[in-house]
Amino acid sequence: MERITQMDKVIFRAHLIQAIEEIRERDQLEYEEMGLLIEPAPELDKSLNGADEMMRLVVLAPQNVEHRQFTVDEAVDLLCWHAPLVPLWIDVSLVEVEQKRAIFRLVCSLRLRKPTQLLHAETGHAPFRVVVSDK
Repeated sequence: MERITQMDKVIFRAHLIQAIEEIRERDQLEYEEMGLLIEPAPELDKSLNGADEMMRLVVLAPQNVEHRQFTVDEAVDLLCWHAPLVPLWIDVSLVEVEQKRAIFRLVCSLRLRKPTQLLHAETGHAPFRVVVSDK
């Protein structure tokens, strides 16, 4: 897979949609609406730079993301606040589908990195990786 060299909100959104579509196809889901839960994933053995600390303390602070469902556009705006730097990795999983509404969880690294450093380039939709739901 090609190395990612650019990242902006348009590319990030397209990659997020590709990851969600992968889950939709895998699980043969039918839904009309979706909500996204965003959860920061502290990596205790990793050091954070200034932008990473802003991500941890402000952008993905508990009061901003806990118990809140985001639209795709809201999630893109939040996670791309410092584009082209975006979270190093984001795990995407299905939480539930209920009454034509699908809820997906995005577990995010707090470390912001440039496009060439993003993990999961092999998926074709870095930094996103589809994981099996933990429900």
